[in-house]
Amino acid sequence: MPLTLRELLSFDVLREARPEVLAGEGALDRVVRWVHSSEIYEIGPLLTGGELLLTTGLGLAGTDAGARRHYLREIAARGVAGVALELGRTFPETPRELVEEARRQDLPFVALHAVVPFIRITEHVNTLIVDYAGRQLRLGDSATRALNEALIAGAGVAGVLATGMEVIGAPLVLLSAGGALVAAHGVAGDRDAWRAAEHAVCASPVTLHGQPWGRLVAGPGSALRADELAIALERTAVALALAMLRTGSPPSERDRQASALLRDLIEGTAEADPAVRAVIAGFHPGPGHMLVGVAVDAVETAAAVAVIDRAAHILHTTALRGRVARLVLGALAVPRAVADAVGAAAQALEEGLKRLGAPELRVAVGHPTADLGELGGSLRDARAALGLRRGRSLVTARALALELELTRHGDARHAAEVARRTLGPLLDWDAAHRTDLVGTLEVFLLHGCSATRASAVLHLGRQTFYQRLQRIEALLGYPVTDPDAHAALLLATAAHRTTARRDATP
Repeated sequence: MPLTLRELLSFDVLREARPEVLAGEGALDRVVRWVHSSEIYEIGPLLTGGELLLTTGLGLAGTDAGARRHYLREIAARGVAGVALELGRTFPETPRELVEEARRQDLPFVALHAVVPFIRITEHVNTLIVDYAGRQLRLGDSATRALNEALIAGAGVAGVLATGMEVIGAPLVLLSAGGALVAAHGVAGDRDAWRAAEHAVCASPVTLHGQPWGRLVAGPGSALRADELAIALERTAVALALAMLRTGSPPSERDRQASALLRDLIEGTAEADPAVRAVIAGFHPGPGHMLVGVAVDAVETAAAVAVIDRAAHILHTTALRGRVARLVLGALAVPRAVADAVGAAAQALEEGLKRLGAPELRVAVGHPTADLGELGGSLRDARAALGLRRGRSLVTARALALELELTRHGDARHAAEVARRTLGPLLDWDAAHRTDLVGTLEVFLLHGCSATRASAVLHLGRQTFYQRLQRIEALLGYPVTDPDAHAALLLATAAHRTTARRDATP
């Protein structure tokens, strides 16, 4: 661990000097980056921060109280860890103004009552500091070398996590910025992964395309010290980002054209004829097809592309897909003979996820359109639905229509008022008892007010579910199956979900 001033004062070489802390007792846990001795009055500009300054006060001889205060203020402004004044040579007693100024600056100020050559102190402590820095450098190099070897060997996210765990010696869990479980290593299943994340001892951000993407957390069990664990985890997070960004082979010209077209469509900047650009990108659905936008939150491009291609194969049709920033976007061409284009696309994508075994992917489906030029709206709906998904791996904009409209047109305050006006008693009860009656009500409404289906989704026994439902109706004062109340309750639960998500977003 980095040396702190408190630890340093406990060393034998310092204890021989009989140190007495006169000021800054609450700041003794500052890290000491170096121990330096000087008798120069103008030493302040030469300090860079983190030093313990040893002095006999010779540079203060003949100065008045104001000059001594200025000396200490200037040193404190440089961010030093502390000042130790050896008594006996220049000052038989500690000048009162130095102690007062040190307290004012919250600067640790130590009086040394016995003479110990400063060279002994600096040699001993600085050697330990250099040794510590060397250990950190060796650990970082070792972790980087192992992770680089994994990347060179073609390891994806799973391989990098496995290598990182070998270095760290503890379970690793990768979470998205929204808190979704993406991948894990060293755990038996999702339940153990969440348990490791809840008891995480260290975390490191994961950044993609210059934007925060998520975080990598280490569960308990590592034999590394806290500072060593932080270094190894940070190196693993960087390697993970590289694995996510790497597609395995350079994108072809067709792939680049597809990504450029999808980017322009979702941003509404497609100026040239999108149909011509789609043909260049290898996407040319016939007039007898509806187009459905797809958005995939994927750590690896190849896995997301494979799911979209598999869905197109299941539908016996063609697909457009490509990486756009942190998402993989796509379009599925669904034959017009299919009555429910969205349902068919969602079912095909769900089957693709199962066949390819890609549970870490999060997929959203937009609305159908017959015009390629209007595909951007479907893509935007799919992208927005990803941020509103209810913990499922696949969602549709159709199923989240209320939440999308509230997010698109209603401000957070208005949505909160809608929820409070209709669900006030439930919100108060949940806050006071740490329950989720609002969530229970929403599941019940979304599943056609079927107690059987809702209890199954919530993994509750029928009796327990009915008890919750009775509590909900007692608090609201009316039956939630009343047709006149259904729309208002559904709107309010959606409003609560959108505002709760905003509040939870960092």
